[in-house]
Amino acid sequence: RRRLMALRWNRRMRAWVSTLNPYAALLLLLVPWLILEPIKPIGFLLLAHQHHLAATLLIVVGEVVKLTLFEQLFDMTRPKLMSFRWFAWSYNRWRATIEYLRSLPLWRRMLDWHRTVRAWVRRRRLIP
Repeated sequence: RRRLMALRWNRRMRAWVSTLNPYAALLLLLVPWLILEPIKPIGFLLLAHQHHLAATLLIVVGEVVKLTLFEQLFDMTRPKLMSFRWFAWSYNRWRATIEYLRSLPLWRRMLDWHRTVRAWVRRRRLIP
């Protein structure tokens, strides 16, 4: 993500997005969703026609690209979107929910388990 953010075209796009009004920023945020969401039904159609590998790759890669673009655009447009009262309220509720879940003992236990498994895998040199 840091490498992507450091690219010159990304800095220019961030500067352009900062000039948009809140409604244009909201519309811009919907673009990757509108373009890439139809990929899932196409993938499921391929799955129905027994093209399992192509369908799986299409669905997974399409979702990763969509979420990556959405996350980048959301990061750029969030200051503008926070000017909408309904958006600010929803976003703050979402953040509060995430913080509550992260404070649960189960979350901390899962995080410890993840670190333990990752350390075990690294000791055995299964991943870099």
